[in-house]
Amino acid sequence: MGIFNFGGLETSSGLLENCHILPEVPGKKIMKSFGLVYFTQKNLAGNVPQEMHSIFSELLEAAKKSGANAVVNIKLTSGSYEAQCSNRAVTYIIAYGDAVILKDD
Repeated sequence: MGIFNFGGLETSSGLLENCHILPEVPGKKIMKSFGLVYFTQKNLAGNVPQEMHSIFSELLEAAKKSGANAVVNIKLTSGSYEAQCSNRAVTYIIAYGDAVILKDD
């Protein structure tokens, strides 16, 4: 079983096309780095692994706005907090990584 239940390391290194958990991508070269990009998904409910595709898609879209074609070194953090003046918990995931231009070696 691989990272996030998406398969072994070979398949998990590319969570979605051009979204990679590794800082370097085998067979690819980083031509330019644009810095950190992030995406926050709030109010998660249900099966988080099913939400991951849309989270990584949004992260890639944030990278494309800066001129990148990929995100490497993706990390996730999550948590929850109590909504103001209520007893309702708000859950969130923050996905972040380095926006880069990747080219084949």
